Amino acid sequence: MEYGLRDDWEARPPYRPYKHLDPSRVTKIFIHHTTGAQKRDIRQWLRSIQSFHMGPQRAWNDIAYSWLVDRNGKIWEGRGNVVGGHTRGHNSTSLAIAYLGDGSGPVPDAALRAIRYQADTLARIYPISTVQGHRDVGRTACPGDWLYGWLRSGMVVPDPEPLPRPARPAVPAGAYRSPVPDLREGWRRHLARIRRAR
Repeated sequence: MEYGLRDDWEARPPYRPYKHLDPSRVTKIFIHHTTGAQKRDIRQWLRSIQSFHMGPQRAWNDIAYSWLVDRNGKIWEGRGNVVGGHTRGHNSTSLAIAYLGDGSGPVPDAALRAIRYQADTLARIYPISTVQGHRDVGRTACPGDWLYGWLRSGMVVPDPEPLPRPARPAVPAGAYRSPVPDLREGWRRHLARIRRAR
């Protein structure tokens, strides 16, 4: 799966330092859509969303979403895994994945695979118990009828992208040495003491 980081789309810095999430409290992922017609320049699109969110109409600290997914299945870093501004009343206990486009009509398979992949990835980091649509907790049509229907039907995707296997950390020598003394070595020391006593 391909990722684009904030530097890749030349994101502006937030107005204020981010608030960090308490990992033990992050139990939900919310799916959003940005609406609007598809744009060819994804980087410019991300910057325009950020400008709208940070501008005088919203005056938010940064782009609202944690992660965004384009129609080609590339995952873009929004705020990342910090407190977002995406879902009123739930920002400190959830993360958001937004589809770059209108979810009221069919969403390309590549984008669906990326949304599912990112949701599964976040669920390996946090104790996620549910993935919901924005409309489940707010008076909004977000993330659009089609995308919401896909979400409610179980987020099934053709040929899902497999998650990478967790890397096994290098184990320093002796890291798994038993705290119980080796019995043979203990007997050798015991017999050596008896010999010295003779």
